[in-house]
Amino acid sequence: MSGDLISIIMPAYNAEAYIGQAIRSVLDQDHENWELIVVNDGSTDRSGDIAGSFKDERIRVIHQENKGIGGARNAGLAAMKGELLATLDADDILPAGSLSSRLAVLRDHPEASFVDGSCVIMDRTLEQVIKDYVPDFEGEPLSELVGITGRCFFGTTWLIRLDKGMRPRFDEGTTHGEDLLFYMSLAKGRTYRYTTSPVYIYRRTGESAMSDLDGLMRGYDHILQWLIARPEFASQREVDLFRRRTRAIAVKSYLKAGYILKAVLYLIGLRRPRSRAPVTT
Repeated sequence: MSGDLISIIMPAYNAEAYIGQAIRSVLDQDHENWELIVVNDGSTDRSGDIAGSFKDERIRVIHQENKGIGGARNAGLAAMKGELLATLDADDILPAGSLSSRLAVLRDHPEASFVDGSCVIMDRTLEQVIKDYVPDFEGEPLSELVGITGRCFFGTTWLIRLDKGMRPRFDEGTTHGEDLLFYMSLAKGRTYRYTTSPVYIYRRTGESAMSDLDGLMRGYDHILQWLIARPEFASQREVDLFRRRTRAIAVKSYLKAGYILKAVLYLIGLRRPRSRAPVTT
């Protein structure tokens, strides 16, 4: 397993302040058999130039017009050569041993398709730890994902062993929640495991609370419509649970952000944003 090629996909849009540090964190990994595919998704800053300045044959940079996070990740998926898939956002970091610790779990558990690990959430400067996340579930993760239990999902932190010839795709119809939907689409009949070692460092950059929350709620609605259209993935009980859980998340999040009216509208069921694009197959 230690010789297997890990394809790391990094979408980048106007990330010039962080992308160099993200790429260096890959170069610093003790597992060296990887390829890093940076997809410069129509950046108007120096993100593409900075990525291209790294002279390592394992790093490839794809330049494309802006297609959004799903479109950028799909460009990376189309170009990848490995059968092991990892993702890294251009403003985040892989801690030392991130790849090797997850590979060790795959080696010890050949039945596993997904390996996660603990995540550290830090401030913009990476000087202060805000909180830590550690998974606490093992098995088929689909029900946990649909129930948004938080036991096996914090973001795109899974190392995925793809079946031979398998090339999954991200849904390009949403800008938020695409990672959760991606994992749902792969989870049925497959096994999730984790290591307690840190595998990912999230950088909290402090984007607009309102735009982020509104986008997240649209993303949740997009996932709901996806589940409704695919009863083979989730029972009616699970769909109803997803609806209730996302409503509760909306109420709590809008209250915390100070948007009282929106929280009340979600609470009484008078508001649920519709997806901006049709659900794709």
